[in-house]
Amino acid sequence: MARVDRRSGFTLVEALVAMLLSTLIVGLVTSVFLVQNEFYADAVKKSALQESVRGAVALVSSDLRGVGAGGIVSAESDSVTFRVPLVMGGVCGVSGSQTNLLLPTNGVGVDGAAVDGYAIRAADGSWTYTPAGWTSIFHSSGLAPAQACALAGADTMGATADFYRLDGLAASPALQAGDLVMLYQERTLRLSPSGLDPGSVALFTGRAAGTMVEFASGLTPSSTFQYQLDQPKHWRGFIRGMPKNRIAVIRFHALGAVVSSRMGRDSLTFNLTATVPLRNAN
Repeated sequence: MARVDRRSGFTLVEALVAMLLSTLIVGLVTSVFLVQNEFYADAVKKSALQESVRGAVALVSSDLRGVGAGGIVSAESDSVTFRVPLVMGGVCGVSGSQTNLLLPTNGVGVDGAAVDGYAIRAADGSWTYTPAGWTSIFHSSGLAPAQACALAGADTMGATADFYRLDGLAASPALQAGDLVMLYQERTLRLSPSGLDPGSVALFTGRAAGTMVEFASGLTPSSTFQYQLDQPKHWRGFIRGMPKNRIAVIRFHALGAVVSSRMGRDSLTFNLTATVPLRNAN
């Protein structure tokens, strides 16, 4: 009688069940990996978004913190142009239209190309701004003799390189020793479509009459500048047809958004608001 071959093996059903279980396990592992990868990608995106929004708010706060009352040139919902102080000094002597001025520059000198004008401080703390190029007010002889300021009572010890002679500064009443003069530059902060991150809004910064530089992207059109006049708790989206020196506080609201990596999820968002009171404002 012939012997029956009892060697074990997989039946078709067992093979199919094994393939199904393997497929399920591989699918589960892949799904977990994809979910973790999406979470990680979202975390990276949100971190970059938060950094961009924080950077925009920090720049606005830093630039506007030194602006005094009357220092705003234009105030729109998507931009603000302002006069930022470059250097400030005291008048130590006046002779006719010639003004000897001590500017604390530590001997480095004033960057004339950066100057857009000068301002004179009034007794009430406000500033009167006058547009003027450096070459139109800086005397061609350069530094003023320290003796002129010493005779007016100024301490000239070790600071001779910081005395300048400026001509034709307009002031009413006339300038006198002890008055404060500020050299300023006009700068602009503007919200415009980003060139680095298409589809988003970016904060641009730069000299008002110069080239704007993209500083922070990833913002949405809901980002805006707002202004408060001498009436408290009333915000305006723009200021037109009234004196800009009535602006007391500027608020910048930055809203950032980025598309989530996870399907079916809304965009990731992050927002911050900076409220900056102007110096010496009412």
